[in-house]
Amino acid sequence: MHHATRRSTVRNALPSWLTDLGAAAVLVVVFWVQPLRAADEARTAAAGAVLAAVVAAAVLARWRCPILAPVIAVLATGIAWAVNVTTDPMLAAAWCLYPLALRRGVLTRIIGSAAVLVMLIALMLHGNTGPTGVDQRAVYAALAVGASWLLGHAEARRLEASQHAVRQRAEAGQARRQTAMAREVHDVVGHALSVIGAEADISRNLPGVGASELRASLTSIEHRARGALEEVQALVRALRAGRSDSGGATPLPQLVAAARVGGVEVTTRIDQIDAPEHTSLVVSRVVQEALSNVIRHAHASHCEVAVWQEDRAVSVRVDDDGCGHVGGHRPGTGLTGMRERVEGIGGSLTVTGRLEGGTRVLAWVPTEVAS
Repeated sequence: MHHATRRSTVRNALPSWLTDLGAAAVLVVVFWVQPLRAADEARTAAAGAVLAAVVAAAVLARWRCPILAPVIAVLATGIAWAVNVTTDPMLAAAWCLYPLALRRGVLTRIIGSAAVLVMLIALMLHGNTGPTGVDQRAVYAALAVGASWLLGHAEARRLEASQHAVRQRAEAGQARRQTAMAREVHDVVGHALSVIGAEADISRNLPGVGASELRASLTSIEHRARGALEEVQALVRALRAGRSDSGGATPLPQLVAAARVGGVEVTTRIDQIDAPEHTSLVVSRVVQEALSNVIRHAHASHCEVAVWQEDRAVSVRVDDDGCGHVGGHRPGTGLTGMRERVEGIGGSLTVTGRLEGGTRVLAWVPTEVAS
């Protein structure tokens, strides 16, 4: 499949069949018509006309038969030299050799190396013996064939480098999409499951819980499970549409309410922000992941969420009184995804331990994405 794609790209980037038709016509008119008119015998002229037709057919078939076409052109032109019915210095053969030079194979390297070697030998002989020492047609033929192969080889290298760059960009784009998808799945599913798990654990361990309280807790768990399912479905629809996020930011009060249901006392200082959608989404995901970590890992009883807007950015701070941020701790998927989100639009994020105990998450999210 890769080879077919490469051949298709090469054909699309090179002259069309009409160009080859024009080249064949020019070669026949310039190098064959006059010698054929000057032929002594009708039989020789007829043979020359056949050879000219063969060369023209080889020129037209050079893309369909890249190996056979130059061979036929060389043989037909060589025979025409012998009967003196052409003055073509192998330009037709050089024209036919170009498609073969674009192919990156062992046979191409052998033929090309031989062509260049012949070109160099002809140049050396021409320089040592002068124009009359060798047939001028042989010198020009060696030059034409060698130059055609070198040009084709250089073009093949350029096309190969271009296609490699295209593949690298495609692979990088695929990697970015996969990373973004992993972040979305982690944030949406991870947060919902952490809240559901914490709420179920609280309900299970409450002493003297009655049927009505248990029923209310199960109703809340069902509600959050349905909400998580809807978010996952929205993410799937976004991925099918070519986007890598679910498209909507969860309201901050809703995230705070979920953390409180999970057993954490939350105080807030959330200002009204006027920010574009991408900033609001990142802010929401940062608060979501920070609260999820408080519920799952911090063993905290209290946390504070502060969100305020500055000139060209929105600042987020989440403090908790849990076990703290241990130095040298390897960040997990959530912290890594949170940092990628913020830094991906030109912001910054730090996660540090507090002197009074616990962890502080501090993010600076710009309202204008850096180009």
